[in-house]
Amino acid sequence: MSLDPDSSPLAFFGAELRRLREKAGITQAKVAKATSYSLAAVSAIETARRIPSAKFAKLADEVLDSDGILARLQRLVEQTAVLPWFRDRIEVERNASEIREYMSYMLPGLLQTEGYARAAISAGRPVMASDAVERAVALRMTRQQILEPDDSAPIDRDPTPRLWVILDESALRRPVGSSEVMRRQREYLIELAQRPNVTIQVIPVSQGATCAYGRAFTILTPASGSAIVYLEAARSARYVRDRDEVARYALLFDHLRANALDDNDSLRMIKDAE
Repeated sequence: MSLDPDSSPLAFFGAELRRLREKAGITQAKVAKATSYSLAAVSAIETARRIPSAKFAKLADEVLDSDGILARLQRLVEQTAVLPWFRDRIEVERNASEIREYMSYMLPGLLQTEGYARAAISAGRPVMASDAVERAVALRMTRQQILEPDDSAPIDRDPTPRLWVILDESALRRPVGSSEVMRRQREYLIELAQRPNVTIQVIPVSQGATCAYGRAFTILTPASGSAIVYLEAARSARYVRDRDEVARYALLFDHLRANALDDNDSLRMIKDAE
C-alpha cells in the first residue's frame, strides 16, 4: 500500500514506525510479539489503517529503542484522528463490559467491514477530503479491536465486552457500496453473529413502527460505574448520564428486542438478504 507520510499525523506515525523498525532490523512479527498485537494489526498501523494506542507506542519505542518518538507522535495522532465530541464515546467503549445498540438506517460502526465503512463515510460526509475519509475509516476499524477474541486482543484492552445489536431490516438490506462490498459485509455479519459475545437481532419491516421511531441510540455500560446513552447527530453528539433517562432507554431497548426476530431467525434473515 502506498503511503504519503505528509498526508496526516496518522500516516506519518505509520511511516515512522516502519522507518524505525527497518533501521533496527526488526520484523513486524517481533514488534507484534513485543506489543501483544497481532501481525495484521501491526501491518495495519504501519499503513495508517489502524490508530495506535498509547501503550502500543510505548512498547514499540522500547523494542525499537527509539527514545519515546512514537509515544510523542501517538498523542498528536489521537488528538487529530478523533473528533472532540466523539472522544468520550471512544473512552467509554474501550472500558465497556456491555454495549447495546439500536440502528435503523445502516449497520453500526462496530459491525462494519472496511469497504462498507468507507462507502458509508464517503456518502455521509461528501465534503470530506479523501485523506479525512481514510482517517475516519481507520478510527472505525480501530474501535473494532474491542471485539477481538481474548487470545488475539491487544495487551492494553479490557476483557471482550458483550455486544447486543438490534437492526431494522432496512439497515440490513440498504445497498452501501458495491454488490461485492455488501456480500463481504453479510459474510462478516454472519461470522460476528456466531461469536459468543455478540448477539444480532433484526426487526422485520412487517413489524411496522417501533417504539424508537427509527432513532438510533447506544447504551454503554462500563465495567465499573454507571451506564450512559450515546446519541449522535450529523456533526455532534449528546451523552445521557441521568439514571432515570438511561433507564428509559434501557426499557426502549427491551421493547425493541421483543419486536425483533430471535438470534437464530435473525441469522437466517442475514444469510438470505440480497
